[in-house]
Amino acid sequence: MVYRVGILGLKGHQGVVLNSIPKIDDVVLSAAVDDSEEALTRLKKHPAVTSDTKFYTSILKLLEEEKIDIACVSGTDGERAQVLLECMNRGIHVLSEKPLTMTLDELSMVKDAYESSSITLSMLMTMRFSPPYRKIREVVMSGTIGEVCLANAQKSYKLGQRPSWQQSHKTFSSTLAFIGIHLVDLIRWCTGREFTEVTAYQSNVGHPEVHEMEDNAVMILRMDNGGSACIHLDYCRPRKAATHGDDLLRIAGNQGVIETFKHGSKVRLITHETEVEELPLDEPVDEFLNFVNAVKGIEECEVPAEDCFRVTEIVLKARESSNLGQPIKL
Repeated sequence: MVYRVGILGLKGHQGVVLNSIPKIDDVVLSAAVDDSEEALTRLKKHPAVTSDTKFYTSILKLLEEEKIDIACVSGTDGERAQVLLECMNRGIHVLSEKPLTMTLDELSMVKDAYESSSITLSMLMTMRFSPPYRKIREVVMSGTIGEVCLANAQKSYKLGQRPSWQQSHKTFSSTLAFIGIHLVDLIRWCTGREFTEVTAYQSNVGHPEVHEMEDNAVMILRMDNGGSACIHLDYCRPRKAATHGDDLLRIAGNQGVIETFKHGSKVRLITHETEVEELPLDEPVDEFLNFVNAVKGIEECEVPAEDCFRVTEIVLKARESSNLGQPIKL
C-alpha cells in the first residue's frame, strides 16, 4: 500500500512531514492546501512534491476531491478543531499541529470523534524527538537523579515578523498554549510525573505591534508527587542573539540534577557521586516515520493520542488560570 499524504496548511511544523516523505518508499505527497498562494509557490520547489501533487486554497475542497490516508493538520489554531473533525469523520489518520483545539469544549468534541474512529492521532511534539531531551528522559527514568523534586523549562524566541493570525485571540490560542505546550509535554514525558494544578500569567507588555499576541508568559505547576514545575516563555530574545531560540530544561532530583545548556543543544549531569559531566547524545528520531509506522501497526506512536489530549487540556486550563487570576485544578 502507498500512503497518500495531504498537507492541510503551511503555517506550522509541516516541514517535519515534508522533509521525511522523500525518505519513505511507500509514502507520497498527494495534495497540499494553504490560503497563501505565495506559500504554495514556495512549496512547489520542495523535494516531496511530484508532478502528481495537487494544490488547493480550500481545505474542505481538498478533502472532498482528494483521497488521502494521512493528514498533516498545520493551519491556524482557530480552524484546527473543525479540520480534525473533518479528517476523523473521513477515517484519515492525523498528525496535528498544537494545541489540538482552541477551547475545552472543542477538545471534548474532538476527543469524542477520535474515540468513535479507528484512526491514529498524534501531535507535532517535535522536542520529544530531539537528542538532548531523549537523553534527559533516559537518565531520569533510569533513577539516576532519584525522586524528581523540581523542573524548570524555558522558551525564549525572537519576535520577528508575526503573521496576522497569531495577533488575534480569534485565531491564536495564546503564547501559553502555542509554545508552552512543548514544555508541558517535555516535563511530563521526561519525568513520568503528572500535573495536578496550574497557576499561569501572560500579557503583552512591550510589543503592541503584535496586538493580542502575548510577549511573556509563565506557568507554575504542581506535580502529583508534591514537586513543582516552572515554565517561562517570551518573545523578547534580542535580534543580535546568535540563535532564534533559547531553550532550557532542568530537572532536579534528590540524587542529582540534569539540564540542557548551549541553547538546549547539549546536556550535563551532576549527582552526589559524580562530578558534572556532559552526556553523549544519540541521533535524532524521525517523528513522521514513527507516525507512519504506527499507522502500519509496526511501532508504538511516540506521541500517543492520550498525551495530545492531556497536554492540550493542561495549556487551555493554564490560559483559563491567567484569565481568571487564580489556580486551576488539573
